[in-house]
Amino acid sequence: MYSKFRKRFTLILSLLALCLLFIVSVAAQEATEEVIEIEAPAAGAGDAELSGEIVISIASNDVQTYQALADAYTALHPNVTVSLELKPAAEGEAYLQFIRAQFATGAPRVSIIESPHFRDLAQEGLLLNWASYLQQVNPYTGAKWEDSFEDWALNLVRDPNTGEMYTMPYMSVQTFWVYNKRIFAEAGITDVPAQPTWDQLVEWSEKIKATGYIPIALEATVEKIWTGGRMPWLLRSAMDQYHRDDLELIRCQPGDWCFREGIDDVWTYDPTDPRNDDPDQVSINIVRHLNALKNGDIRFDTECTADMMNQIGRVFKTSNGFVPDGWTGISDAYPLFLTQQAAMWMATGGFHSSFPKDIRALAQGEYGGAAEVDADDIAAAELFEYGTFSFPNIVSDCAQGNARANELTSGNLTIPVKDRAQNALEVDFVMFWTSPQGMEIFMQNKLDPDNLQGGISGPPLITNVSLPPEQAVLFENSNFIGNYEKPGAPGDQVARGFFKYQETVREWATLVQQFYNEEITAEEFATSYQQVLENRFDEILVFLNITPEDLESPEKQPPGWVAAGPN
Repeated sequence: MYSKFRKRFTLILSLLALCLLFIVSVAAQEATEEVIEIEAPAAGAGDAELSGEIVISIASNDVQTYQALADAYTALHPNVTVSLELKPAAEGEAYLQFIRAQFATGAPRVSIIESPHFRDLAQEGLLLNWASYLQQVNPYTGAKWEDSFEDWALNLVRDPNTGEMYTMPYMSVQTFWVYNKRIFAEAGITDVPAQPTWDQLVEWSEKIKATGYIPIALEATVEKIWTGGRMPWLLRSAMDQYHRDDLELIRCQPGDWCFREGIDDVWTYDPTDPRNDDPDQVSINIVRHLNALKNGDIRFDTECTADMMNQIGRVFKTSNGFVPDGWTGISDAYPLFLTQQAAMWMATGGFHSSFPKDIRALAQGEYGGAAEVDADDIAAAELFEYGTFSFPNIVSDCAQGNARANELTSGNLTIPVKDRAQNALEVDFVMFWTSPQGMEIFMQNKLDPDNLQGGISGPPLITNVSLPPEQAVLFENSNFIGNYEKPGAPGDQVARGFFKYQETVREWATLVQQFYNEEITAEEFATSYQQVLENRFDEILVFLNITPEDLESPEKQPPGWVAAGPN
């Protein structure tokens, strides 16, 4: 009897609870409709009944941008509190320690963290796997969340075998060229395609020189060539064009430790596809690459290496006069571009936000290293209109595929595993952030010239982002052209020395400068570069932690080798 009464009583309580929830839901919906009507666009409002706290803890000083995101989100969800606990960007190691300390005491209070250095936490099951969430509908777009991203970007950060993904990219890192629109117009250059040819770059340089300006602001000290930056970007892009088909020699073969069924057995070489050698498309065997170099199947004392250098020399040989006088002794040519003495400059995405700040710093005497520019020119520095274009294509019988650039993902959003409801709330915030409307807020604040802590490294990885005309024009020629810098890429591994072994990088840099100064010919460069490889090959093996015995069995994984490099 008591049991029957208890069941009936429980049923009545359940019905009452459902009625109460329905009444509250209707009231909340009415309140939400009022908020959405006033504050939000008609589409993509998300779930207004969400409640709780989201704690953004990122190593950044940019309060303006993250507060703007927080305010926009809470306008849609008034029952949610978004707290900022940003850490100074300069204290990267302290930030990592702070986050790890949160995990040590149980479920972290922080909601959204950002760093590529939490792989161990993912392996321990402490970080959210984004894979299943990406298949859900993003309420702020009405479409599958994954469809908002550039496909190649997600493919670079998720496991190609399992689909697991623990860091969320949302921005890119991109290198490109910028040019002074006024100088181009004076030189009669009116057609600037998104990706010009090398012939066009030569033609432009001749016209600009004839107009009385320096065509290209660039440095060519051995140190600048050696340590990285603009000149290495250029030469890495060129070598990538000339060594694309080495993929056929260095890819993993059936029976190799690195061969992946369903991936490597269906891959075919296609130089017209700039993503053809992405890690999710094909696997690279470091031992097969080294054997090809040792046996001479891949070599550099060739007509094609000489052709590559002769093409580059059409622009960068000192005698052409397309670069600053004494450029092999200049360590910073950027002020020549800022003061409108030079027409072109190579840059990264951060240029868009740093450019007005750099002009201001130069004019106010706060820019360091402007010794190559006269004081009067510095004082007269002012903002000017600029455009962009991608790395130019070298068109040659030896070149394979179009030129590519440094084009990587940026952003590593991560969420600690908590209870399902809290994680759902945190994921919803990231869905908003990576929707077009969220990214518009993010970009507008990052590009605000008055935001001293702003700045971006490249275009967003989110599609259909609309910006105000004054910001949209910055990206009018910004296209994703493919990335030459990826694990195992055959051209990039041998573009500036071999496999980043510094002795070979140093010798390469010296040869490059000698070529620019016409102390050696392109053919002599090619012969000498092959000699660098042969002279240093045993040292390269030691650097890579690979033994001569490893080379005898390319099907076996070298015990001292990991995909990211030597142990």
